[in-house]
Amino acid sequence: MRTDGTDVVEDLNRLMAEEAEACLRYFQMRFRLRGKGRAAAEKFFDEALKETLEHADAIARQIRSLGHVPTLRINLSLSGGPMRPEDALAEALEVEQQALDAYEEFLPRVSGHGALEDFIRRQIAVETEHVQEILEVVREAAPLKLVAKPTT
Repeated sequence: MRTDGTDVVEDLNRLMAEEAEACLRYFQMRFRLRGKGRAAAEKFFDEALKETLEHADAIARQIRSLGHVPTLRINLSLSGGPMRPEDALAEALEVEQQALDAYEEFLPRVSGHGALEDFIRRQIAVETEHVQEILEVVREAAPLKLVAKPTT
C-alpha cells in the first residue's frame, strides 16, 4: 500500500472536513443553549470547538507531509431553536462517536506507515476519551467538565 496515494489523502481530507464540520456544529450549538447548566455547557462547547479545529489542522499537516494540499469539502446548513445542555451533549456524543468510528475505520489503511499510523492511533485515543467523558455526563447527570487537551 502506498500511503502517499490519492485514496489515503482523500480519506484524510474527509476526516479533516468532519473535524471542521464538528467545530462549526459546536460553534452553533453553543449559542442555542438555554436553561440550567448553560454556562458550563458553553465552556464545554468553547473548548470542544477549539479542539476540533486543532484536529482539522493536524490532519491538514499530515496531508501536507504526504506532499498534497488539503482539500476541504463541507456542505452544511445549521439551524434550530434553543436546546437544553443535556440535548446538546447528546448531540455532541453522536458527533464524537462518528469521529471515533471514522478514525477506527481508517486505521487499517495506514497500518505500517509509522508517523501516520501513530497519528491516527493518538486521534483514536483522544476521541475515545471524549466519548467516555460525554457518556459519563449524559448517563449519570455528572457535572460538566471541559474536554481534555490531547497529549502530544
